[in-house]
Amino acid sequence: MALKQYIQDLMNDKKSDPLSQIIKLCLLISSYIYGVLAISHHFFYKVNLLKSYKSKISVISVGNITLGGTGKTPFVIMLAKELTRKKRSVAVLIRGYGEDEWKLLEDRLAEDAVKVLVGRDRVKSARKAETLGVNSLVLDDGFQHRRLRRDLDIVLVDSTNAFGNKHLFPRGILREPVAGLKRADVIVLTKMDKGKDRAPLVESEIKKIAPGKPVIKTVHKPKNLFDIARGEIKELSFINKRNVCMISAICDPTYFRHTINHTGAGVKLEFVFPDHYPYKREDLDNIFKACRKKGINTVITTEKDAVKLKKFSPSKSGCQILALGVELEIIEGKEVLDDVLSRLYMRDSRKNT
Repeated sequence: MALKQYIQDLMNDKKSDPLSQIIKLCLLISSYIYGVLAISHHFFYKVNLLKSYKSKISVISVGNITLGGTGKTPFVIMLAKELTRKKRSVAVLIRGYGEDEWKLLEDRLAEDAVKVLVGRDRVKSARKAETLGVNSLVLDDGFQHRRLRRDLDIVLVDSTNAFGNKHLFPRGILREPVAGLKRADVIVLTKMDKGKDRAPLVESEIKKIAPGKPVIKTVHKPKNLFDIARGEIKELSFINKRNVCMISAICDPTYFRHTINHTGAGVKLEFVFPDHYPYKREDLDNIFKACRKKGINTVITTEKDAVKLKKFSPSKSGCQILALGVELEIIEGKEVLDDVLSRLYMRDSRKNT
């Protein structure tokens, strides 16, 4: 995990010592090789040297061109709920790197009867969905996944760190050249509450890269708190002016901290682990010990992390662990989403008549 964090620091230019500079040069060379492979991959699909599967069901892809941290999961949840409100029956296709993402999707979408299909082979998942009576597929993290043809491509861009240092992986955080944004049907700027000062510059870049593409602006809005040991919902006011400890193992902990700060809580301790980190009992023991020394009895974590922390019976520690529930809210461009979804399903209805 320490090596993974070190590489992430190099990709984000957080290391500048002589050894790191040498390693960054090696990563830069590797990124050129990766870029050739990425461009070739998309070209082969464009000229039909590689074939994509066309599902009988409409496919909406939600993805990005950077490595994580754009807020994909909250957007997928919001989109799936929006589709069910429009009387669509929905399945979400997710690769499932760890239980945190797919289990969160299952929990948050259970009341909407949204099916979550987990599997590395998304074509296989789509075929399975075709037997389940659904009429809308949401492809999680699907922008680079060309094997399954999509009817609508939604691409998320983090307004606080749109393209990193503009290098491709592994020297930077880009999964493909920024020109890939031209394939998007809709571009969504996320985290606008924190990134509002940078937003005009990011929007200007997007207009140059992908002129004419509609842009939607969103924020992650805190909703409530969930006590993971007792299964109780608490109001946000519960942590107002309360000293708390923050735990996270996500790609962008800075935005999580920003969100907590805006609830009125005071983050006095912070434990940040690598993205998708598999927590161990000793991690929690060390955290609770540090909390007791500071007189803190409230720990705030993300909904993704809560999925993995529940199994440790935290109620016996004397500290309560609360997951901060958030909802993605569109603050500008809701009509854009309504329009593209309406046009998509008008095409569906014409095909079925």
